[in-house]
Amino acid sequence: MDLRTPLALLAAGVLLAGCGGGGHKTAKSAGPSARTTPASPSPAPSYAPGRVAAALLSTRDVDPHVAEQPLSTPALKEHAVPSCSLSAIKPSGGPEVKAREFNTSRYGGANFGQIALTYPDAAAASAMFATVHAKVTKCPAKKHVPQKTLSGDRVALAHDDTWRASDETTPGWSHVRGVEKSLFSPSSSVINVIYRVYDYVSRGNVVLVSMYWERVGPKDSGDPIAKKATALLTKQLGRLP
Repeated sequence: MDLRTPLALLAAGVLLAGCGGGGHKTAKSAGPSARTTPASPSPAPSYAPGRVAAALLSTRDVDPHVAEQPLSTPALKEHAVPSCSLSAIKPSGGPEVKAREFNTSRYGGANFGQIALTYPDAAAASAMFATVHAKVTKCPAKKHVPQKTLSGDRVALAHDDTWRASDETTPGWSHVRGVEKSLFSPSSSVINVIYRVYDYVSRGNVVLVSMYWERVGPKDSGDPIAKKATALLTKQLGRLP
């Protein structure tokens, strides 16, 4: 974060009025102004890929009922950044990539996906984050996603997505968040809504993307899921000072 000491300009003035023939005299202090020199910006941190990998959250950090699973989210399988409607943003610049996915054994519990991109320098990471920011903030607010056949004889059912992206204030990090609600036909399940929270953050030479999601009923709010995602992100960033 760019911290700067503000300039302090101190000046004192004294107005003296005296009587005598209707004349008035004004006196001002001639003391010099006090100045402080702005501090130099803090250098952007540079993280080694091994340090980033070691700092990533574990299954215990996410939820007692999750376990690490083979990557199934399409973007993560491609070592790409997940975006709206499970689309993918391919990394630029040849970063070191670490991707993982944790899923619950329960029908409606916690799920977590993450990808860390560690670049040779801050400029490359900044360029990638700018690309991600531009794409996720231009996602359509509403989109119908048709049924799609996936690998392994799996089928992604048709659904309707709503998307909202917002810039967030996270000290020391650039941060944009996407919140997505996927609504499936009630004929597919009575628990027919998935809320996904995507957090895209960058600092120094790292771009880190986390995705937390739960499957809930049609009348359930997504607020508890967003709060859980915030708690996980706070814990994650605390490990990369």
